[in-house]
Amino acid sequence: MSNLTRPLCVLALALTVPAGCFEFDNVSNVEFREALDEVVIANQGEAVENEILEITTDFTLGEAAQTIASNLRDALQSQIPCSTITVLDNTVTMDFGGLDDTCVYNGQTFAGIITLEITYDEAEHEAVVDHDYQDLTNGTVTLNGTKTVTWDEKSRRVVSDLMVLRDGQSVHSTSDRVMTLLDPAAGLAGGIIIDGSRHWDNTRGPWDLAIDGVEIRWIDPVPQAGSYSLATPKGKTIDLAFSRVDANTIAVTLSSGARERVFHVTSSGQVEEA
Repeated sequence: MSNLTRPLCVLALALTVPAGCFEFDNVSNVEFREALDEVVIANQGEAVENEILEITTDFTLGEAAQTIASNLRDALQSQIPCSTITVLDNTVTMDFGGLDDTCVYNGQTFAGIITLEITYDEAEHEAVVDHDYQDLTNGTVTLNGTKTVTWDEKSRRVVSDLMVLRDGQSVHSTSDRVMTLLDPAAGLAGGIIIDGSRHWDNTRGPWDLAIDGVEIRWIDPVPQAGSYSLATPKGKTIDLAFSRVDANTIAVTLSSGARERVFHVTSSGQVEEA
């Protein structure tokens, strides 16, 4: 399971309580659980995106697009030798084959094809990588569609338009997020800060998630700061806020209207009501 999937899965487990134990003003317990389920499923698709995002950005700003493409091919071949990687000018194509080919990266088996088109804006000192996914899957979630990642020295902007298939259900998902390093000296290992939004449509209707200053470190089971605000198809809003209590504990506040419920989540993943 990806580190970015774990936070919301922990919350989903924490909220598995008998029906009727609590109500959030005009949000019923059932609606609240449905909303959390939606966010967890959406986050699973994002987790697959993030796995690919990290392995397709191993290059140095300032190089020509064709040089970036060649260097990226070499980096990918060293990390995922089981994939077939080709380069044509500024375009890199990765073919993982089928799931039966057992092409494994970071503990997950991938299949499908990724096409990366790279451009570099010397004046803005930023690189743009356009992703195209053809049946990209980890065996649980399958992605088809596009994503544009714009890099500069301080941040990356990720804009996606994807069809996400899970458990036989296809969901149209779009997002616009900005990611910055929490600790530039530590790199990705130090965590990231995410701001932006995500939208998806399914059989229940449209959902909108606002992401405000969410800080994620790989060693924590939930974000340590920031908030999510989820608008449901019925026009209701559920908020999740995160704050650090101490080195080993993070408080998660769930609220709707004037009522709220607070959980403490430890570094080991244990969840207790505050």
